[in-house]
Amino acid sequence: MRLDKMTPEQRARFEAHCAESKTKPPYACMSCGKVLLDPGASGQLQLVPGAVRIPFLGEFCSEACASAFERDYGIVFRRGESGKVSYV
Repeated sequence: MRLDKMTPEQRARFEAHCAESKTKPPYACMSCGKVLLDPGASGQLQLVPGAVRIPFLGEFCSEACASAFERDYGIVFRRGESGKVSYV
C-alpha cells in the first residue's frame, strides 16, 4: 500500500477516517461500513465471501469498495496478475 501519493487534503481526510474507524465495530467495510462477519456453516464467524483484507489497514466488502477507497484517498493497493487486490 502506498500512501505517498496522497494530497494533503486526502491525507487529512484519511487520518480523520482512521480516527473515526476506531469507534466502529471490527470487521466493517472501510468504505461503506457494511459488517463483514458472517456465521459460517460451523457457527464460527468468518469474513463474508468477496471481502478484501488489507493487512494493517482493514477490510472491504468487495473489490469495488477497495477501488473506491483507493480513488477517494489516493492510495495504491498491491494487486495480483488478475488485477484484484492481493496481499497473500
